[in-house]
Amino acid sequence: MANNPKILLIDDDPDFIMINRTILESEGYQVDAAHDPISGWEKIKSWKPDLICLDVMMPTGTEGFHFAYKVRRDPDTQHIPIIMITAIHEYSDFRFSTEDGDFLPVDEFIEKPIRKDVLLAKVKSLLAAATPQKTKQQRDQGIGWKKN
Repeated sequence: MANNPKILLIDDDPDFIMINRTILESEGYQVDAAHDPISGWEKIKSWKPDLICLDVMMPTGTEGFHFAYKVRRDPDTQHIPIIMITAIHEYSDFRFSTEDGDFLPVDEFIEKPIRKDVLLAKVKSLLAAATPQKTKQQRDQGIGWKKN
């Protein structure tokens, strides 16, 4: 993973994207955005983000759910952590959590409106969990002498 992890925001609300892009970029993250699942998929394949922040409700309904399944089914993308961002609870009594497993294959949920500290904490946590720990040999700078 790069020094500055890449985060892809997928949401149909330009104001949401602008605000959260600003928050994430101010913390040193590289941020790109897509306004629908089709362009989101293209950016995932070409830009290869380290994390995806995905809205549930977009113009044709609950597209975010279907998109999460697509990401998890593709061997090239299934490892990318997904934060599902939703205001669906305002419109429905349906409740879900990350413990719903295969039903909702995402790593975290955040309710809209998002608090800055909650977003940053979840992003940091998921990126840390996705970063493999380096072995002693990988930490060797090539000088040929390693401390045990």
